[in-house]
Amino acid sequence: MYTIEIEKECSCFKKSGFENNMTFESREDMYNKARVLECLMNQQFCMTHFFEAVDYGDKIVIHSSVRPEDDEDDEDIEDARELVKKSGVTIGFDASQVPPKESGSN
Repeated sequence: MYTIEIEKECSCFKKSGFENNMTFESREDMYNKARVLECLMNQQFCMTHFFEAVDYGDKIVIHSSVRPEDDEDDEDIEDARELVKKSGVTIGFDASQVPPKESGSN
C-alpha cells in the first residue's frame, strides 16, 4: 500500500475538499497523484505557502513552507496567481480513466 500525506493542513487545503492520507495500490498511481496535487496546490491556493512533494519510497509527503514576501522592487513582475489564470492550463487527475495503449504507462 502506498500513501500520500499532507504534512500541514493549511486553511486552503481544508477548504479544498482534497483528502489527506490517500492510499494507492500502485506506486505509479501514488506518484502521479502527488505530482498533480503539488501543482494544483501551488497554483490554486492563496499563495501563502509553497508546496513540495517529497518521495520517501512507499509514502510521499507534501511539505509546505511560507512563501517569501514580495519585494516592492519587483512591481514589474506579474503575480503568480495572474499568470496561472492567464495560462488557461487545467491540471487534473481522474483515477477512473484508463491511459491509452502504448502511452508509456504500466
